[in-house]
Amino acid sequence: MLSLGIGQYPNQDTQEAFVVHSKSGEQRNMRMARSLGRRRDEMAVGPLRIEIVEPMKDVRFILSDNPSGVEFDFHWKSDLEPILEGRHFQVSRTRVTYDAIRYVQLGRIEGQLSVDGSTTTLTPDRWWGERDHSWGTRTLPSTQGTPPGIRPEWRMLMFCPIQFEDFGVHFYLYEAEPGRPLHLSAAFSRRAGAPDEEDLIVHIDHDLVWDSSAAAPTLRSGIITLALHSGEKMEFKITAQEGRAHLRGGGYEGWNGWFQGHWKGEDSFEHDTWDLTDRSQIYRYAKAGSDHMIEVEYAGQTGFGIMEYMVLPGYARYQEAIPAKPGSGVNQ
Repeated sequence: MLSLGIGQYPNQDTQEAFVVHSKSGEQRNMRMARSLGRRRDEMAVGPLRIEIVEPMKDVRFILSDNPSGVEFDFHWKSDLEPILEGRHFQVSRTRVTYDAIRYVQLGRIEGQLSVDGSTTTLTPDRWWGERDHSWGTRTLPSTQGTPPGIRPEWRMLMFCPIQFEDFGVHFYLYEAEPGRPLHLSAAFSRRAGAPDEEDLIVHIDHDLVWDSSAAAPTLRSGIITLALHSGEKMEFKITAQEGRAHLRGGGYEGWNGWFQGHWKGEDSFEHDTWDLTDRSQIYRYAKAGSDHMIEVEYAGQTGFGIMEYMVLPGYARYQEAIPAKPGSGVNQ
């Protein structure tokens, strides 16, 4: 699993990026930042560079030589229409903490990936990927003088783009309690120019199976059911795969003093390697969620996607997803 991102914070004079590579129980993390200055039209931070070859169809990602041992040069290509999410709005202590819009687009990968000099050729038949682009106000770590944060109203979230050979679907769901969504965006994606014949997705049901012995919330399988405005229902059977990238390695929720959106100097780069088999540390690594690869079966078709999920204490379902406190034998 390879996850990467780039963000721009004009009021902080900062552009930052991350790359996370996870395979066979090891995760390598890179976090980098630079002064935004007048280079606001460039997507380039340290060894990472992103080029728009053809808008919405071909994006090139380059990670040049760096101390982590991970390098790549590949194109993400798509002929599927992007999916525009609904506006996501949150307030904490009368302060707007999240006011953002995002689109998601599904595609395929072609190029090269190298780890410690061992190169893998990435081909579209085996390497599938999604990209999403959000803009607006996001929750940032607290700074001195700001009021303390409060626990969010939501207790469970799922962010899930899925693609099949001929179509894609994406949903983003926040629930305070089972069956009561606080935020739901869901839509289909067809190839560019295809007739827009899909019905609206009005509700999502889920029945997920978790690994109750895992040291951090870990999906195993489940059923996702989409209810359409017409009354039709679409049932997707999901099976979690080995590939999983923990996003805290990219700075989500902060990592060892690195916080998203904070000033980090004119030019900075840091990297580290995590042992994902170390049960004493995995809960820390997984705290901010992960991109977990899933295989999906629907109407005789096999597709793939990722699911980012969180289950918090207080959610009435999936208590088995919340690891027990060390030595207590009870869920936290």
